Amino acid sequence: MPTIEIRGIAGVALLAGVLLLPAQTPNQTTAPAHPPAAKPIGPDDVVATINGEKITPHKIQAMRQSLPPQFQQAVSRMDEKAFLKSYAELLVMSQLAEKNKVAEHDPYRSQFAFLRMNFLAQAYLDYLNKNTPVSQDEYKRYYDEHKTEFQEASVRTIYVAFSPNASAAPSSDPKAKKPLTEEQAKAKAESLWGKLKKGADFAKLAEENSDDKASAEKGGDIGLIKGNSGGVPGELKTLIFNLKASEISVPLRQPAGFYIFKVESTRTIPYEEAVVLMAPTVQGIRVKEELDKIIRSIQITYDNEAFFNPDAPAAPAPPKPPAGPEPLK
Repeated sequence: MPTIEIRGIAGVALLAGVLLLPAQTPNQTTAPAHPPAAKPIGPDDVVATINGEKITPHKIQAMRQSLPPQFQQAVSRMDEKAFLKSYAELLVMSQLAEKNKVAEHDPYRSQFAFLRMNFLAQAYLDYLNKNTPVSQDEYKRYYDEHKTEFQEASVRTIYVAFSPNASAAPSSDPKAKKPLTEEQAKAKAESLWGKLKKGADFAKLAEENSDDKASAEKGGDIGLIKGNSGGVPGELKTLIFNLKASEISVPLRQPAGFYIFKVESTRTIPYEEAVVLMAPTVQGIRVKEELDKIIRSIQITYDNEAFFNPDAPAAPAPPKPPAGPEPLK
Protein backbone atom coordinates (compact mmCIF):
# COMPACT_ATOMS: atom_id res chain seq x y z
CA MET A 1 0.00 0.00 0.00
CA PRO A 2 1.18 3.61 -0.51
CA THR A 3 1.92 4.39 3.13
CA ILE A 4 4.10 1.34 3.65
CA GLU A 5 5.97 2.13 0.44
CA ILE A 6 6.60 5.72 1.45
CA ARG A 7 7.72 4.92 4.95
CA GLY A 8 9.79 1.98 3.80
CA ILE A 9 11.67 3.59 0.98
CA ALA A 10 12.46 6.56 3.18
CA GLY A 11 13.84 4.35 5.91
CA VAL A 12 15.76 2.10 3.55
CA ALA A 13 17.08 5.05 1.58
CA LEU A 14 18.36 6.76 4.68
CA LEU A 15 19.91 3.55 5.99
CA ALA A 16 21.56 2.81 2.68
CA GLY A 17 22.90 6.34 2.55
CA VAL A 18 24.58 5.85 5.91
CA LEU A 19 25.96 2.39 5.22
CA LEU A 20 27.22 2.91 1.68
CA LEU A 21 30.88 2.06 1.49
CA PRO A 22 33.26 4.26 -0.49
CA ALA A 23 33.50 3.12 -4.05
CA GLN A 24 36.71 1.29 -4.90
CA THR A 25 39.08 3.05 -7.23
CA PRO A 26 38.88 1.33 -10.64
CA ASN A 27 41.99 0.02 -12.29
CA GLN A 28 43.69 2.75 -14.28
CA THR A 29 43.63 2.17 -18.01
CA THR A 30 44.92 4.27 -20.81
CA ALA A 31 42.06 6.23 -22.32
CA PRO A 32 41.76 6.14 -26.09
CA ALA A 33 42.86 9.26 -27.86
CA HIS A 34 39.36 9.90 -29.19
CA PRO A 35 36.75 8.04 -27.08
CA PRO A 36 33.49 7.39 -28.90
CA ALA A 37 30.67 9.77 -28.00
CA ALA A 38 28.20 8.25 -25.54
CA LYS A 39 24.75 7.61 -26.90
CA PRO A 40 22.18 9.88 -25.21
CA ILE A 41 20.01 8.01 -22.73
CA GLY A 42 16.29 8.55 -23.25
CA PRO A 43 13.73 8.67 -20.41
CA ASP A 44 12.29 5.30 -21.45
CA ASP A 45 15.57 3.48 -22.03
CA VAL A 46 16.19 0.52 -19.72
CA VAL A 47 19.08 1.36 -17.39
CA ALA A 48 18.70 -1.46 -14.83
CA THR A 49 16.75 -4.62 -14.08
CA ILE A 50 15.56 -5.67 -10.62
CA ASN A 51 14.48 -9.31 -10.44
CA GLY A 52 13.17 -9.07 -13.98
CA GLU A 53 11.54 -5.63 -13.59
CA LYS A 54 12.83 -3.14 -16.15
CA ILE A 55 13.88 0.23 -14.70
CA THR A 56 14.02 3.40 -16.80
CA PRO A 57 15.19 6.94 -15.94
CA HIS A 58 11.54 8.00 -16.05
CA LYS A 59 10.64 5.39 -13.44
CA ILE A 60 13.53 6.40 -11.16
CA GLN A 61 12.41 10.01 -11.34
CA ALA A 62 8.83 8.97 -10.53
CA MET A 63 10.08 7.00 -7.51
CA ARG A 64 11.91 10.04 -6.15
CA GLN A 65 9.00 12.38 -6.74
CA SER A 66 6.55 10.03 -5.02
CA LEU A 67 8.30 10.52 -1.68
CA PRO A 68 6.76 12.92 0.86
CA PRO A 69 8.45 16.35 1.10
CA GLN A 70 10.12 15.52 4.42
CA PHE A 71 12.13 12.75 2.70
CA GLN A 72 12.89 14.51 -0.58
CA GLN A 73 15.98 16.25 0.78
CA ALA A 74 17.40 13.05 2.27
CA VAL A 75 17.24 11.09 -0.97
CA SER A 76 18.38 14.07 -3.05
CA ARG A 77 21.89 13.47 -1.66
CA MET A 78 21.91 9.90 -3.01
CA ASP A 79 23.15 9.15 -6.51
CA GLU A 80 20.95 7.14 -8.85
CA LYS A 81 22.71 3.83 -8.20
CA ALA A 82 22.47 4.15 -4.40
CA PHE A 83 18.82 5.18 -4.63
CA LEU A 84 18.00 2.27 -6.93
CA LYS A 85 19.75 -0.18 -4.59
CA SER A 86 17.60 1.08 -1.72
CA TYR A 87 14.49 0.76 -3.87
CA ALA A 88 15.46 -2.82 -4.79
CA GLU A 89 15.83 -3.77 -1.12
CA LEU A 90 12.44 -2.26 -0.37
CA LEU A 91 10.81 -3.96 -3.34
CA VAL A 92 12.10 -7.42 -2.43
CA MET A 93 11.14 -7.08 1.25
CA SER A 94 7.64 -5.88 0.37
CA GLN A 95 7.21 -8.78 -2.08
CA LEU A 96 8.28 -11.25 0.62
CA ALA A 97 5.83 -9.65 3.05
CA GLU A 98 3.00 -10.11 0.55
CA LYS A 99 4.07 -13.69 -0.19
CA ASN A 100 3.98 -14.53 3.52
CA LYS A 101 0.73 -12.56 4.06
CA VAL A 102 2.37 -10.58 6.84
CA ALA A 103 -0.18 -7.76 6.65
CA GLU A 104 -3.05 -10.17 7.29
CA HIS A 105 -1.99 -10.90 10.87
CA ASP A 106 -1.75 -8.73 13.98
CA PRO A 107 0.03 -6.66 15.06
CA TYR A 108 0.88 -5.77 11.45
CA ARG A 109 -2.73 -5.82 10.27
CA SER A 110 -3.75 -3.21 12.86
CA GLN A 111 -0.66 -1.10 12.21
CA PHE A 112 -1.22 -1.35 8.48
CA ALA A 113 -4.83 -0.22 8.85
CA PHE A 114 -3.82 2.77 10.98
CA LEU A 115 -1.04 3.79 8.60
CA ARG A 116 -3.45 3.59 5.68
CA MET A 117 -6.00 5.71 7.53
CA ASN A 118 -3.34 8.27 8.46
CA PHE A 119 -2.03 8.39 4.90
CA LEU A 120 -5.51 8.91 3.46
CA ALA A 121 -6.21 11.70 5.96
CA GLN A 122 -2.97 13.44 5.00
CA ALA A 123 -3.73 12.92 1.33
CA TYR A 124 -7.15 14.51 1.76
CA LEU A 125 -5.60 17.47 3.57
CA ASP A 126 -3.22 17.89 0.65
CA TYR A 127 -6.19 17.61 -1.70
CA LEU A 128 -7.98 20.39 0.20
CA ASN A 129 -4.92 22.63 0.01
CA LYS A 130 -4.76 22.21 -3.75
CA ASN A 131 -8.46 22.25 -4.58
CA THR A 132 -10.16 24.66 -2.17
CA PRO A 133 -11.08 27.65 -4.33
CA VAL A 134 -10.46 31.24 -3.26
CA SER A 135 -12.48 33.95 -4.98
CA GLN A 136 -11.26 37.39 -5.94
CA ASP A 137 -13.78 38.83 -3.48
CA GLU A 138 -12.11 36.88 -0.65
CA TYR A 139 -8.68 38.18 -1.65
CA LYS A 140 -10.01 41.73 -1.87
CA ARG A 141 -11.74 41.47 1.52
CA TYR A 142 -8.56 40.21 3.18
CA TYR A 143 -6.55 43.00 1.57
CA ASP A 144 -9.00 45.67 2.76
CA GLU A 145 -9.16 44.25 6.30
CA HIS A 146 -5.38 43.84 6.71
CA LYS A 147 -3.97 46.95 5.08
CA THR A 148 -1.17 47.23 7.65
CA GLU A 149 0.25 43.90 6.44
CA PHE A 150 0.86 45.48 3.06
CA GLN A 151 2.55 48.64 4.24
CA GLU A 152 6.27 49.28 3.80
CA ALA A 153 8.42 51.96 5.37
CA SER A 154 12.06 52.92 4.91
CA VAL A 155 13.22 53.64 8.46
CA ARG A 156 16.12 55.02 10.49
CA THR A 157 16.47 54.53 14.24
CA ILE A 158 18.42 55.69 17.27
CA TYR A 159 18.59 53.16 20.09
CA VAL A 160 19.58 54.14 23.62
CA ALA A 161 20.17 51.06 25.77
CA PHE A 162 19.94 50.75 29.52
CA SER A 163 20.88 48.03 31.99
CA PRO A 164 19.19 47.04 35.24
CA ASN A 165 22.68 46.46 36.67
CA ALA A 166 24.05 49.83 35.60
CA SER A 167 24.45 51.01 39.19
CA ALA A 168 26.57 47.97 40.13
CA ALA A 169 30.31 48.09 40.65
CA PRO A 170 32.18 49.70 37.72
CA SER A 171 33.94 47.53 35.16
CA SER A 172 37.64 46.79 35.67
CA ASP A 173 38.21 47.86 32.06
CA PRO A 174 38.65 51.65 32.06
CA LYS A 175 37.88 51.77 28.32
CA ALA A 176 34.57 49.95 28.68
CA LYS A 177 31.48 52.06 28.10
CA LYS A 178 29.54 52.53 31.30
CA PRO A 179 25.97 51.25 30.91
CA LEU A 180 23.14 53.68 31.57
CA THR A 181 20.36 53.27 34.06
CA GLU A 182 16.82 53.43 32.71
CA GLU A 183 16.46 57.00 33.99
CA GLN A 184 19.72 58.05 32.33
CA ALA A 185 18.76 56.36 29.05
CA LYS A 186 15.36 58.06 29.09
CA ALA A 187 16.94 61.46 29.68
CA LYS A 188 19.45 60.89 26.85
CA ALA A 189 16.74 59.75 24.43
CA GLU A 190 14.57 62.77 25.25
CA SER A 191 17.56 65.08 24.79
CA LEU A 192 18.29 63.57 21.37
CA TRP A 193 14.63 63.83 20.42
CA GLY A 194 14.66 67.51 21.36
CA LYS A 195 17.65 68.11 19.08
CA LEU A 196 15.94 66.28 16.25
CA LYS A 197 12.80 68.39 16.62
CA LYS A 198 14.99 71.46 16.23
CA GLY A 199 16.35 70.16 12.93
CA ALA A 200 19.45 68.16 13.89
CA ASP A 201 20.65 65.63 11.33
CA PHE A 202 19.16 62.23 12.26
CA ALA A 203 21.86 60.18 10.53
CA LYS A 204 24.66 62.07 12.28
CA LEU A 205 23.07 61.73 15.74
CA ALA A 206 22.44 58.02 15.12
CA GLU A 207 26.04 57.45 14.09
CA GLU A 208 27.32 59.22 17.21
CA ASN A 209 24.80 58.01 19.82
CA SER A 210 22.91 54.86 18.82
CA ASP A 211 23.75 51.68 20.73
CA ASP A 212 22.61 49.59 17.77
CA LYS A 213 26.05 49.52 16.18
CA ALA A 214 24.99 47.73 12.99
CA SER A 215 22.57 50.49 12.02
CA ALA A 216 24.59 53.31 13.62
CA GLU A 217 27.35 52.75 11.06
CA LYS A 218 24.73 53.43 8.36
CA GLY A 219 23.31 56.55 9.99
CA GLY A 220 20.60 54.58 11.75
CA ASP A 221 19.31 53.00 8.54
CA ILE A 222 17.51 49.72 9.31
CA GLY A 223 16.16 49.27 5.81
CA LEU A 224 12.63 48.41 4.79
CA ILE A 225 10.11 47.46 7.47
CA LYS A 226 7.19 45.44 6.11
CA GLY A 227 3.87 44.99 7.81
CA ASN A 228 3.82 41.22 7.25
CA SER A 229 7.43 40.55 8.24
CA GLY A 230 8.53 39.08 11.53
CA GLY A 231 11.33 40.24 13.80
CA VAL A 232 9.80 43.61 14.67
CA PRO A 233 7.46 43.75 17.69
CA GLY A 234 3.90 44.74 16.87
CA GLU A 235 4.08 47.82 19.08
CA LEU A 236 7.02 49.16 17.07
CA LYS A 237 5.30 48.41 13.77
CA THR A 238 2.21 50.27 14.90
CA LEU A 239 4.32 53.29 15.83
CA ILE A 240 6.28 53.21 12.56
CA PHE A 241 3.26 52.87 10.28
CA ASN A 242 1.46 55.70 12.04
CA LEU A 243 4.28 58.07 11.06
CA LYS A 244 4.27 60.08 7.86
CA ALA A 245 7.29 60.46 5.61
CA SER A 246 10.06 62.52 7.32
CA GLU A 247 8.21 62.36 10.65
CA ILE A 248 10.12 61.48 13.85
CA SER A 249 8.63 59.45 16.70
CA VAL A 250 8.82 60.22 20.39
CA PRO A 251 11.16 57.89 22.32
CA LEU A 252 9.50 54.51 22.85
CA ARG A 253 10.53 52.36 25.79
CA GLN A 254 11.28 48.70 25.17
CA PRO A 255 12.57 46.09 27.66
CA ALA A 256 16.24 47.08 27.27
CA GLY A 257 16.24 50.54 25.77
CA PHE A 258 14.50 53.48 24.08
CA TYR A 259 13.91 53.77 20.34
CA ILE A 260 13.49 56.88 18.22
CA PHE A 261 12.35 56.30 14.64
CA LYS A 262 12.38 58.42 11.53
CA VAL A 263 10.36 57.31 8.52
CA GLU A 264 12.09 58.24 5.28
CA SER A 265 9.33 57.03 2.97
CA THR A 266 6.22 54.84 3.04
CA ARG A 267 4.05 53.00 0.57
CA THR A 268 1.16 50.56 0.52
CA ILE A 269 1.73 47.55 -1.71
CA PRO A 270 -0.85 47.65 -4.53
CA TYR A 271 -3.51 44.96 -4.56
CA GLU A 272 -2.12 43.42 -7.75
CA GLU A 273 1.26 42.82 -6.05
CA ALA A 274 -0.28 41.85 -2.72
CA VAL A 275 -2.29 38.95 -4.16
CA VAL A 276 0.86 36.84 -4.51
CA LEU A 277 1.95 37.68 -0.95
CA MET A 278 -1.40 36.95 0.67
CA ALA A 279 -2.27 33.84 -1.36
CA PRO A 280 -0.83 31.25 1.11
CA THR A 281 -2.50 32.98 4.07
CA VAL A 282 -5.92 33.35 2.43
CA GLN A 283 -5.74 29.80 1.10
CA GLY A 284 -4.91 28.58 4.61
CA ILE A 285 -7.91 30.44 6.02
CA ARG A 286 -10.22 28.83 3.45
CA VAL A 287 -8.82 25.36 4.12
CA LYS A 288 -9.28 25.86 7.86
CA GLU A 289 -12.89 26.85 7.25
CA GLU A 290 -13.43 23.62 5.32
CA LEU A 291 -11.75 21.58 8.06
CA ASP A 292 -13.89 23.28 10.70
CA LYS A 293 -17.00 22.25 8.75
CA ILE A 294 -15.78 18.67 8.69
CA ILE A 295 -15.03 18.68 12.42
CA ARG A 296 -18.43 20.19 13.25
CA SER A 297 -20.13 17.50 11.17
CA ILE A 298 -18.64 14.70 13.27
CA GLN A 299 -21.19 13.28 15.68
CA ILE A 300 -19.74 11.79 18.85
CA THR A 301 -21.85 10.54 21.73
CA TYR A 302 -20.07 9.67 24.96
CA ASP A 303 -22.38 6.99 26.30
CA ASN A 304 -20.41 6.35 29.47
CA GLU A 305 -18.75 9.46 30.91
CA ALA A 306 -17.24 7.46 33.76
CA PHE A 307 -14.95 5.72 31.28
CA PHE A 308 -13.60 9.02 29.94
CA ASN A 309 -13.42 10.76 33.32
CA PRO A 310 -12.80 8.08 35.96
CA ASP A 311 -11.68 10.60 38.62
CA ALA A 312 -14.94 12.54 38.55
CA PRO A 313 -17.20 12.09 41.60
CA ALA A 314 -19.99 9.64 41.10
CA ALA A 315 -23.34 11.12 40.18
CA PRO A 316 -25.79 11.23 43.11
CA ALA A 317 -28.36 8.49 43.22
CA PRO A 318 -31.81 9.53 42.03
CA PRO A 319 -34.19 10.43 44.91
CA LYS A 320 -36.58 7.77 46.11
CA PRO A 321 -40.21 8.30 45.14
CA PRO A 322 -42.43 9.58 47.99
CA ALA A 323 -44.12 6.92 50.06
CA GLY A 324 -47.79 6.34 49.25
CA PRO A 325 -50.62 6.35 51.84
CA GLU A 326 -50.66 3.54 54.35
CA PRO A 327 -53.15 0.80 53.52
CA LEU A 328 -56.44 0.73 55.46
CA LYS A 329 -56.69 -1.80 58.21
